[in-house]
Amino acid sequence: MTRFISAAIITLSVLFSGSLFSQTSPWSLQKCINHAFEYNLQIKQSALNNDRAEIGLFSAKGAFLPSLNASGSHGYNIGRVQVPFSIEFAQGSIQSNSFGLNSGITLYNGFKNHLNLKRAVLGVDIAMINLEQTKNDLALTISAAYLNVLFQEEFVTLATLNLETTKRQANRVAKLVEAGAAPQSDLLDVQAQEASDYASLISSENAQTLAKLNIVQLLQLNSAQAATFEIVKPSDEDLEISPLPPSSALAINHALSTFPEIRAAALSVDDAYLNLDVAKTNYLPRLFASYNLGSGYSENRTQGDIEPTTTNYTVMTVEGVPLLAPVTDYSNVTYAPIPFADQMEINTNQSVFFSLSIPIFNGFASRNSVKQAEVGILQSKYAEEATEQILTQSIESAWADAVAAQKNLLAQEAALAAAELAFSNTELRFEAGAISALEYADSRARLDNARTNSLRTRYDLVFKSKILDFYQGKTITLR
Repeated sequence: MTRFISAAIITLSVLFSGSLFSQTSPWSLQKCINHAFEYNLQIKQSALNNDRAEIGLFSAKGAFLPSLNASGSHGYNIGRVQVPFSIEFAQGSIQSNSFGLNSGITLYNGFKNHLNLKRAVLGVDIAMINLEQTKNDLALTISAAYLNVLFQEEFVTLATLNLETTKRQANRVAKLVEAGAAPQSDLLDVQAQEASDYASLISSENAQTLAKLNIVQLLQLNSAQAATFEIVKPSDEDLEISPLPPSSALAINHALSTFPEIRAAALSVDDAYLNLDVAKTNYLPRLFASYNLGSGYSENRTQGDIEPTTTNYTVMTVEGVPLLAPVTDYSNVTYAPIPFADQMEINTNQSVFFSLSIPIFNGFASRNSVKQAEVGILQSKYAEEATEQILTQSIESAWADAVAAQKNLLAQEAALAAAELAFSNTELRFEAGAISALEYADSRARLDNARTNSLRTRYDLVFKSKILDFYQGKTITLR
């Protein structure tokens, strides 16, 4: 049974519902599945993929927004250097600071951001579907383990009944031997059968213990929960077999349109096409806009504390024309660095830039990314077809298996009825002393095999019939 049918198991949990959810109450299948969904590490890891996809979606939305970054620096220039924020030069050590804000936004990049946003939305959907599939797979594993516990419990019950029957026969034969009405060999044969039945009971109990251990480990129960773990035993009405469909076509049509594997495969094809569109944007130009705001401070940028004195002198030219020549006297002026706040205001500068990038040749990188995306589309399409084929084949096999199990159950029930009738006759003849203990044991063995085969076939058919109900989109009912 492939993983595609595992989704049915969640609905099948109604098979064994009805118990309370207290720690000491028996565990129904639904309770087991709910517990596993809450504590299983695979489920938690798959849920983290959902979180990662949501983060990717948030990042794709953020790509439409402008960037904003702040910067600052503090440093020293030593030697003859130009004074920052001035046209003057100075000799020595110059301390300076600069501060800025930068913002940029992509105006056009071939709608790459829009395509990435669509891919991010698909990524969230795919992650949710994968989580659903992980839960279905876990539900299948839990359900198989649950049914195995039920099956092993039936074997223990059967082995217990056989042992009790043999003990009664041993007591009866012992009294006959004591009275001289039966040979000692008959008692030895019955005692040997009793020992064999006891060994079968021990073997069945061990198998039951291992089956319980398996589901306890799958559920990751603590020691206290494991010590009191018991499952709900369904009634015969709960195990009623659903009518089988006349063919697998209806189940196939429903499954191909609703199963998470199919939805995920279809979304993967859509994502592959979007990836191709993203790759093609590498051929298109890009337009980017940026804005910068900056200012700074330099300790060597100074100003006088008073205005210098200017005196106009008359100077005669060669032609004898008098001219006024102003002479400024700086001897009385004291210079000091311009205050930080003042410099931050007067040194403020802004800029706006637009940059255009046109791809011409990049080592065939754009071409190769497009070719890779085209291959990815083919791969996703083939994967989708393979998923549909596998699911279709699984449903066809499930339907054929269910039909075969139905026929097998009829045969096994007929064989069981015949074996029970034969054993009843054998038991009467053995008690009457008409047959030996070996013949009695042989008839009992045939009855045990008939009971085992009938029990196994019935559980198998119940499970497969409910799976087919799920494939057909029906609400799982048990009555």
